[in-house]
Amino acid sequence: MALASCAFGIGIGSANAETLHPVKVDQQALAGPVFDSADAVHENEDGNDTVDVTTFTSPDKAFQTGVFKSGPVREEIRSSPGYPYTELLVFLSGGATFTSSDGTVVDAGPGDAVTLPKGWTGVFESKGYTKLYAVYDTDAPSHIGQ
Repeated sequence: MALASCAFGIGIGSANAETLHPVKVDQQALAGPVFDSADAVHENEDGNDTVDVTTFTSPDKAFQTGVFKSGPVREEIRSSPGYPYTELLVFLSGGATFTSSDGTVVDAGPGDAVTLPKGWTGVFESKGYTKLYAVYDTDAPSHIGQ
């Protein structure tokens, strides 16, 4: 099964409008080379190495897709406003445990998809993972594409 992150757009408007195209990251790139691209953002926060490659950002910045790799991490999101945006995570490798503030536990591994709604509170724990993601937030200009 080939895995790809695709975003499709339909151009409506004048004849001079830019033609929009699907965005694809093929299975070979997802196996590792995508994280070596010039667009890859490497960070180390609290000893956790991460790499983020944004594959698409809508013109209004409310929707974004990408590929993300993280080492071991434990993050507590306890206070309002909670998780800052709605995110779909599709795990390519590794996985995570999501423990909601009411104690509900969701475990996810390779091939699983999890949607975290904006405002979610709880604990996110992982021994490391690689994911495809899609983020949606109408307040996004304040944090996407910076």
